[in-house]
Amino acid sequence: MMKILLPTDGSIYSENAARITKRIGNENTEFIILHVIADKGTGMKSWQKEGADLVLSTIENILVEIGFDISKIKKVVEEGSAPVKIVDVANNYDVDLIIMGNQGKSGLKKILGSVTAKVLEISDRLILVVPPNYSHSNINKISALKEVPQ
Repeated sequence: MMKILLPTDGSIYSENAARITKRIGNENTEFIILHVIADKGTGMKSWQKEGADLVLSTIENILVEIGFDISKIKKVVEEGSAPVKIVDVANNYDVDLIIMGNQGKSGLKKILGSVTAKVLEISDRLILVVPPNYSHSNINKISALKEVPQ
């Protein structure tokens, strides 16, 4: 059974990352949806927890809409540094794949996004980065790649 980690920051880029799982996962795939709240040393506020729940539910709803079993979806909220927590959760749940969207900034960060770039730097897990201009029409290309005979 495949385990996929979907870190989300509530952006459309994270939603795009969730949508491509349609052609990567199957009925046995387990998902861990992660939202990381920056650690400001004051603890997690109730409004932050509520916001995190909304962000996680959005991705959960996308996964259910495209056909995945809600019982195979786990929602996780962590507090701390996003890249470090993403890698920690990937290791703790022994995921096979991390799928991340990115929005880009400048230089390497323009290509990957700062959180994505850091995760790629510190993780030894397979990571699929979904570009910001990804078109859902490309899903069929992913399916064709997946179904290539061995």
